[in-house]
Amino acid sequence: MKTQELMDYRKIVKLLLLTGLLALVVVRFSGVLAFAQKLLRLLTPLIMGFIIAFLVDLVVRPLERLFNRLFRRERKLSRPLAILFAVIIVIALFFGVLLILIPQLKIAIEQFVVRLPVLFDDLESTVAVFVSNRPERQSAFTQVQAFFEGIRDKFFSNIPSVADYALGLVGSALTTMIQFAIGSIFSLYLLFGKKKLLFQYNRLLDVYGKPGYTKRIKVILTVVNQTFSRFFAGQLLEAIILGSLCTLGMMIFRFPYALTVGTVVGMTALIPMIGAYIGGAIGFVLIFPDNFKLALFFILYLVLLQQLEGNLIYPRVVGNSVGLPGIWVFAAIILGGGLWGILGILFGVPAVACVYHLIRMDMHHRKEEGAIVSS
Repeated sequence: MKTQELMDYRKIVKLLLLTGLLALVVVRFSGVLAFAQKLLRLLTPLIMGFIIAFLVDLVVRPLERLFNRLFRRERKLSRPLAILFAVIIVIALFFGVLLILIPQLKIAIEQFVVRLPVLFDDLESTVAVFVSNRPERQSAFTQVQAFFEGIRDKFFSNIPSVADYALGLVGSALTTMIQFAIGSIFSLYLLFGKKKLLFQYNRLLDVYGKPGYTKRIKVILTVVNQTFSRFFAGQLLEAIILGSLCTLGMMIFRFPYALTVGTVVGMTALIPMIGAYIGGAIGFVLIFPDNFKLALFFILYLVLLQQLEGNLIYPRVVGNSVGLPGIWVFAAIILGGGLWGILGILFGVPAVACVYHLIRMDMHHRKEEGAIVSS
C-alpha cells in the first residue's frame, strides 16, 4: 500500500514539475527562444562535425571490413587505415570535381562576357522588328522598358545597401568556413574514438537507465542509424545515376559542356527532387552564351529526365534503400520542404522512414503480445 502511494506521489510531483516547466517556457518564450538560438550557434560546429563523421563513416565501414580480412593478426590497424583511406577518397573526389569544373567554368564565363553584348544587340534588334509594325506593341514595349529602367535606377540607388549585404554574405561565408574547419577536426576525433564513445554510451545507459527504457532507446537509435545510413547511401547512388544519365544524354544530343554540367547536376542531385533543377539552372547559364535555343532545349531535356528520375528511379532506389513506399517518400519530401526548406527535404525522408519502421515494429510487437494473451 505504501509503495503504491509513493508511486502516485512521484507521478504527481513529476506532473507538477512538467506543468511548471511548460508554464515557464510560455511566459518567457522570447527569452527561451533567444537562448535556444544562441545555444544552436555555439553547437553548430559540433553538429557539423557529427554529420561529417556520420557521412565519412559510411565509407569507413566497408574499408574497415576489408582491412580486417587483410590484417587478421593486426586488427588494431584496420580502423585507423580505413579512416585514412576514407579521408583521402573524400578529398580526392572533392578536388577531382573542382579540376573538372573550374577550367570549363572559366571558359564558359569568358565566352559569356564576350558574347553578352552581342546577345543584347540581337535581342534589341529582334524586339525592334517585333514592335515596329504595330503601335500597341510599341506601347507595351515602352512600359516594359520603363519598368526595367526603374529597377535599374533603384538598384544603383541602393548600391551602398547592396554592398553592405555583400559584406554580410562574405562574413557569413567566413564564419561557415571556420565552423566547417572546426567541425572537420571534431569529426576526426569522433571517427577515431567511435568504439570508446559507443562503449561509454552503452555503459551510461546500463548504469543509469532502467532496463525497459534502455532497451527501447537502443532499438530506436539502431533503427535511426540504419535508416539514415541506407538513405544517404541510396541518395548518393541516385545522384550518380542522374549525373551519368545527364552526361550521357548531353553527349548524345551534342550539348556543350556535357561533363561539367553532368557533374554539377549529379552533385546538386544530392538534394532530393529540387537539386537537379539547381544544376539545370547552372547548365543553362553555361550553354546560353553559345546558343540560346540549345539552352532552352537543354532545360526541356533536363525536365523530362527529372520526371523520369523522380517517378521511376528515385522512389525505387531511395525508397527501397530505406524500406519506405514511394508514396511516403513523396509525402516526406513535400512536408519536409514545406517545414524546413532544403534541410527538411534532405532529412525528411529518413526521418519519416524511421517513424514508419518504429510503428511497424510496435504493431508487430503488440500483435505478438495479443496472440500470446489470446492463446
